[in-house]
Amino acid sequence: MTDATLVADPAPSLQTGGRPTDGRTTGGGLALRGLTKSLGGRDVVAGIDLDVAKGELVALLGPSGCGKTTTLRMVAGFLPVDGGTVTMGGADVTDLGPERRPSAMVFQNYALWPHMTVTQNVAFPLRTRRVSKQRTAERVREALELVGLTHHATSKPTAISGGEQQRVALARAIVQEPDVLLLDEPLSNLDAKLRVSVRDEIRRIQQRLGITTVIVTHDQDEALSVSDRIAVMHDGRIEQVASPTDLYARPGTRFVASFIGATSTVRGAFLADVRTPFADGDEVLVRPEQVTLVPDAPVTATVTRVLIRGHFAEVVLAAGDAELRAFVTGAPPAVGSTTGVRLGSVLVYRDGVLVEGPR
Repeated sequence: MTDATLVADPAPSLQTGGRPTDGRTTGGGLALRGLTKSLGGRDVVAGIDLDVAKGELVALLGPSGCGKTTTLRMVAGFLPVDGGTVTMGGADVTDLGPERRPSAMVFQNYALWPHMTVTQNVAFPLRTRRVSKQRTAERVREALELVGLTHHATSKPTAISGGEQQRVALARAIVQEPDVLLLDEPLSNLDAKLRVSVRDEIRRIQQRLGITTVIVTHDQDEALSVSDRIAVMHDGRIEQVASPTDLYARPGTRFVASFIGATSTVRGAFLADVRTPFADGDEVLVRPEQVTLVPDAPVTATVTRVLIRGHFAEVVLAAGDAELRAFVTGAPPAVGSTTGVRLGSVLVYRDGVLVEGPR
C-alpha cells in the first residue's frame, strides 16, 4: 500500500489540545445511565449513573470485585451492556464497538507489541485507521515528546523500564486524540516510588490536553492525588461521588469512611470527649489526625503501640477495651505511658449513613 492510497488526517496538533476530524464524536464529556452487567448469575454492575464533565478526571475507586473494571470495559465497548446507556460527547455509543467510540484505553498490562519499537507501538492505532505516514509520524513524535520518551523511539518495550512502558501505553492512547481517556489500574505494576512519579505525569498530561478521563484504581492515595472527583464503588453500586476533599472530610456512608483514610470507632471511655450530638445505636468514628495527645485532657489512655510511618508516628491508645489511633509528629510517647486524649471532629453514622460530621 502506498501513501497515495492512505487517507490524509487533518487533525490539529496534540500540543494544542486539538480533537480529531475523522468522523468521531468531538468534545463533551461522558454520561452513564442505569448501567448494568451480570456475570455468572451475579449483578457485577447494578445500575450505575455517573456524569464526567468535559476535561474532568474521575476515579472509580473500590475494592476488588466491586465492578469498577467491568464498568470501564463497558464504557470502552469491550464488554456489552445488559442495560443502560453510555453517552460520549452527547452521542449514544452504547451499541458501538471500541474502534467506533471516541475513546482510548490504557490497559493494566500495557498490551505493548514486544516485536515492535516504541514508535511502531504508538503508531499502530493510526496505521489501522489509514492515517497518512507523514501525519502519523508527526503525531507520534508529538505524543512521545509529551510523555518524555523521544530518546526511546527506536527501543523495544523489553529494553525499557516498567514506568517507561506505561508511558508508551499512554502515548499510544493519546496519539488517537480521544475525547475520553480510560485508564485501567495503570500504576498497579509499578513499585511505590515509580508509581508516584508516573501518577503525577498522567495528571500533568491529562490537564495539559484537557481530556475527559476515567481512571480505575483500588488505591485510595492514587485516587485522592489525581482526581477532580472520586466515585467510590461497592457491590456493583456507586456509594458516593465527591471531590477528594469532601469525600475524606464527609464520607457519606460507613463503607466510604472505612475505605477512604483511617478511622477508629469511638467507644467506652473515649465517648466522654465527644461533643457532637449522637443517639443510642449510632456509630461514632474519628480520624487519627483528629485525636490529640495533651496532658490535661479529661480522658486518659495508655499507649500500647507506636508505629513509625516516616515523618510521623501512628500511636495506638487503649482505655479499657476501647482503642483509638492518633497521628503524632515529633517524638512519640513511649509504649506503656499514659496520656490525655482530646477528640476533634467526629463522624456519626446511623444505619450506615452519615448524620453528623465536619461542616
